[in-house]
Amino acid sequence: MISLGRGLSDDGHSVVSLQPEDLRAAAVSTTGLDDFGDTWWDEPFRRLCASLEGESRLHLPGRLRARGELQVVLQNRLRMVHLWKEEPAVLREEVHAPIVVTGFGRSGTTLLHELLACDPDNRPPLLWELLHSVPYEDASGDLCDDEIKLMDEMVPAFTAMHENGGRLPTECIFAFAHQFSSDMFTGLYNVPEYTVWRSGVDQAPIYDWHKRHLQTLQWVTERPTTRWVVKAPSHLSALPLLFATYPDARVAMTHRDPLRVIGSLADLMATLHWMHSDHVDHGVLVEFMAMGLEMQMDHVTAERDAGAIPNEQITDVVYKDLVADPVDVIERLYASWDLPVSAEFRSALNAYLAARHTGRASGHDYSFADTGLDLATHRALLKQYQERFRVPSEV
Repeated sequence: MISLGRGLSDDGHSVVSLQPEDLRAAAVSTTGLDDFGDTWWDEPFRRLCASLEGESRLHLPGRLRARGELQVVLQNRLRMVHLWKEEPAVLREEVHAPIVVTGFGRSGTTLLHELLACDPDNRPPLLWELLHSVPYEDASGDLCDDEIKLMDEMVPAFTAMHENGGRLPTECIFAFAHQFSSDMFTGLYNVPEYTVWRSGVDQAPIYDWHKRHLQTLQWVTERPTTRWVVKAPSHLSALPLLFATYPDARVAMTHRDPLRVIGSLADLMATLHWMHSDHVDHGVLVEFMAMGLEMQMDHVTAERDAGAIPNEQITDVVYKDLVADPVDVIERLYASWDLPVSAEFRSALNAYLAARHTGRASGHDYSFADTGLDLATHRALLKQYQERFRVPSEV
């Protein structure tokens, strides 16, 4: 299909439009709805489309995927806004004391999120719920599973890097995507101008949407939701906004030697970019990851030490402890939150851990040496972070 796109002389630009007006019109036509709600989302949406056209160098399959990915979000946004107008009670739903898992990527956030999801009193958002939030014909986890199978067929190694599924707990980036300001898009495409622009913009509206998204899922399913457990490395960069939105949030922050995972993060991002483009600069991604992780942890450390966020509501989890004894980590977390570990929760934890990795792809191999970075230079930059949170070196 890539060759077919090149045969069109424009990699599919003339066949698959990513113009904002065309995307909006298609979403309106598909859903029969035309109210997108607040207007804040429009500028990031237009900037994202401009970066996709001007920077991403999408091949034809990439354009098709991008069109589909944006279309799904636009259509879900239309359906959610329509629901809020028809049923104002949706936005009166209470979201009580959510548990928020955060930490930089590959530091155990997924494992911890899935462990916490074993508690019957905790509700994680599932991928299909975040992308097809309002019931309509064909809305189901199967639809998301089909989309993910296509990703796996394009790059079979992707499954070993990160397991996905329509019915699996997923990240908040898919909720943020509905305001079109999300790390989801930075992960999928090479969009540096969009990414730089986002870094200088107040992100409060994406957290407002995040809460509305949880309220919607609570209302739509019409079942009691004792407590949400959500997850995203993205929250690290916006902890004041997180606590402003959810003042009673309990945050579990994972920690791991960044130099152990930079290579993995860069490989993951390069793979996602490659699904959309055959022009991927792995070296640039490595430098981006190294600089980003080092700056991010310095920033978070300073915020916490300065009292800019409620440090007493944050519990730290070191990766080596999590993998060595997951149940002990859960027990310590629950003790810090004054929550009971029920017999049902304990049984579900043991079953999850017994089944973990069964039928999954083999692990993703990577090493710091593959990054080409100087170990001594970057180890020195992380000294304060590692000492502050007692994070052992792994390379």
